[in-house]
Amino acid sequence: MEDWEPAPNIERCRFVAGWLALLCILCLAGACEAASMPTTLTPTPSPAPTAALAKLQVDIHPAGALVYVDGGEKGRTPLSLLVPAGVYEVRVQLDGYADWQRAIEVRPGEDLLMTAALADATPPEVKVRDLPDALQVGQSLSIAAHASDNEAVALMRLWIDGDTVAEAREPSLAYTWETGEIWAGLHEIIFEAIDATGNLGRESRHVQLAVPPTPEASPSSAATATKLPEARAHITAVTLLTYPFGPYLRERVDPKYNSRVVWLDRSAYEGSAPEPRPATFEAVVLENRYLHLTFLPDLGGRLYRCTLKATGQNIFYQNAVLKPSYWGPLSREENWWLAAGGMEWALPVHEHGYEWGLSWAYDLEQTVDGVSIAFRDKTASDGNRNDRLWAEVRVTLPEDRPYFVVEPRIENPTPEAIAFQFWLNAALTLGSASTSSNTEFILPAEQVIVHSTGDPALPGEGQALSWPLYDGRDLSRYGNWRNWLGVFVPGAQHGCAGAYNHDTGLGIVRLDTPQPLRGLKLFAFGVGFAARAEFSDDNTDYFEIWAGPCATFWPEDDVVLAPGESLGWTEIWWPFRGIAGFDRASAEVIARVTVRDGDLELGIVTSRARRARVHLDWDGGAFYQGVADLTPDRPFGVRVGLPEGASFPGELTVRVTDEGGAILLEYATGIVL
Repeated sequence: MEDWEPAPNIERCRFVAGWLALLCILCLAGACEAASMPTTLTPTPSPAPTAALAKLQVDIHPAGALVYVDGGEKGRTPLSLLVPAGVYEVRVQLDGYADWQRAIEVRPGEDLLMTAALADATPPEVKVRDLPDALQVGQSLSIAAHASDNEAVALMRLWIDGDTVAEAREPSLAYTWETGEIWAGLHEIIFEAIDATGNLGRESRHVQLAVPPTPEASPSSAATATKLPEARAHITAVTLLTYPFGPYLRERVDPKYNSRVVWLDRSAYEGSAPEPRPATFEAVVLENRYLHLTFLPDLGGRLYRCTLKATGQNIFYQNAVLKPSYWGPLSREENWWLAAGGMEWALPVHEHGYEWGLSWAYDLEQTVDGVSIAFRDKTASDGNRNDRLWAEVRVTLPEDRPYFVVEPRIENPTPEAIAFQFWLNAALTLGSASTSSNTEFILPAEQVIVHSTGDPALPGEGQALSWPLYDGRDLSRYGNWRNWLGVFVPGAQHGCAGAYNHDTGLGIVRLDTPQPLRGLKLFAFGVGFAARAEFSDDNTDYFEIWAGPCATFWPEDDVVLAPGESLGWTEIWWPFRGIAGFDRASAEVIARVTVRDGDLELGIVTSRARRARVHLDWDGGAFYQGVADLTPDRPFGVRVGLPEGASFPGELTVRVTDEGGAILLEYATGIVL
């Protein structure tokens, strides 16, 4: 027999079993050793003692405001937090209120209470009861409104055509408007609500007053017909949002002119974190059947508003706030010129002068021909009138004309000759809140001189600029202005200049009588101007027309008055509508000619009701004569074919006469197709 040997699988099983037995013995030994030793736990961090934390209590009015600590939302007021010691940025925020923010430091164990009240930033909401769009002169109109606010309404005020007619120290106001003595036309009704913080809410409506139908004529009715009221004046008030710059104004004297110079301590003013609040100013109103003028004696005697009664449109810019800008004749840190809007008187130096924001004295005068207001600068009327220049500006509103007349007068009562500057400056938008890109500037020149510009594609200061076309760009259209530009018009060819807003259909003509002045300037910001926040809070802007006896702002063009000498002149400012601009104007007629589709279109506006004759000549040959019944509130237009065989360029002569043949306006203009 052969010898026997174990199978390989049996041998491996024995080997594994032995190792398992040894492992069990070792485990039992380890367990016994562990049982005989004390238990050890893995260490964990202990909470910091309560004394190492700080308690932060945020009790900010009103309740419910969100609290942020270092940018993270933590809850709503009133709120109590436990925080580690350290420095934190705490911000409290609630819709309708200004944010409140503070950097604080808390120490271990400190209990810090933060109390304050959020500043109300929400203006009241005004709701006006429904009004009719139109009614007849002589009817009564019930006007009412109610205001609501997140805090409380302190005052309600009602304005009609720029005049305050009623007030109430409660959230509701009702008023009955008697229209028997009111002009026919469009009237503006504004309700204002002011809360306890000074926030201003406003809502406006327009109502058209129409003349009642004329009854069948009879001897008795003709004898008792009511005559329209004459031009008149009255005193009221205007409320404007105003930054609190008053406490930071300082005074000194300019020894050259012996004049007060009021300047702004800007660093102190800006350090006060100023916010605008409503301020009320005395206002003087002149009105006739066509225009409503509002003056502010305490803001330099400026003509603040000029409203056309037929449409309710205002020719002047109206800034939503009075905000001190950096512009003016002083240093940047002292200037405080307010771009309030309207027409100001700038003297005795260039760039708005010294007295545009000071209080001017005034007198009112009523005559059979109209009503006037005469402003005198108090610098020259508050004592010795013989030690400095003095100025008077008279503005007259004729009884039956759709324009106003401005008559400045400067006198030198001193024993020495004085060189000075005087400018009349009008900030305009012509019926819109800001300058429309479709505004057309109309200047009597083919070349102007640049005062300053922010457009590098244009010539620089003191250089000539062709007008209106320069390098293929039509600068008579505001939409083509890339940045600010100011230009002087040297040697004006005739005494009228102005502008027309093609979006609103409203224009302005400025006329010199009897001779053109030396000084005429146009300024506007341009669509690319980036610093509107320096003078406004709503990104609006305006354009300026300056006029005066100085050719430019530069010192070599100062006017010199000898001892005892005076200087005065007359200007007419005429708002008009409906003829898409103007070519030429007189105190009687404004005219505009355009050529379209082979025809000639002529538009005419008159300053008084009359029957007129219109004559048109082409290259010296008459080709049209017509009769027109003209009234100031209704433009006249005619379209006629050009004469047969007319060649271009050609010269068109326009002549408008009254029925007796007296010339109201005559001029020639070149026509190029």
